[in-house]
Amino acid sequence: MVRIRPSTFQNERIANISHLYPIVQKASVDIGGWDFPHVDPREKHRIDIDWVGQESEWSNYLEVWRIYRSGQFVDVLGMPSDWRDQQVWWPAPEGWKPGVQLGIVGTVFQFTGIFELAARLCLTDVGDDVMHIEVTIHGLEDRWLVVDDPRRTPLSWARQASIPEFPHGVQLPRTELIAKRRELALTPAAELFRRFEYDPGIELLREIQAELTRRWASS
Repeated sequence: MVRIRPSTFQNERIANISHLYPIVQKASVDIGGWDFPHVDPREKHRIDIDWVGQESEWSNYLEVWRIYRSGQFVDVLGMPSDWRDQQVWWPAPEGWKPGVQLGIVGTVFQFTGIFELAARLCLTDVGDDVMHIEVTIHGLEDRWLVVDDPRRTPLSWARQASIPEFPHGVQLPRTELIAKRRELALTPAAELFRRFEYDPGIELLREIQAELTRRWASS
């Protein structure tokens, strides 16, 4: 689960609720060929009393997001690797089971997208001088850490998590979030990998992240 919010609570920070959907639509980030959050203008989004949101289920991507008039953004999304049986172009291998693996590359990409989204949101009307970012990854217990990129060398030995979930929360000034958003994303990724007894070093994580940012630059 992802939660991004301004530090100062204002119940009606956004006076016109119809402005919320375009804010998220413009701030959405491309992560390895899929956007976060997924905003589909072809599908109807929901407008409630004080929030706007959308649900999506396509291939192995499942997600529900909401943005509130207070400026709070909340997103719940599944791990794509847990829905490989729904994927057409990346079919599940024989013996595949959900809830078994966590991919290194996909994790770095996701954290990078989260902090990129937070940086973009803080520059909109839902932003504030200080922003809170909270991320909790559930369902980790007994998962195996894997290299989810065939171009990279597999791990030398099996690494498994014993924690049920991994929480990460940070409060950042707007200027720091914008200037250091990519570097800030590597901290929770590294901490999560250490729960699998894996410490690849920050340079390797930067290299993985750079592949993503090159895609942004070329898109």
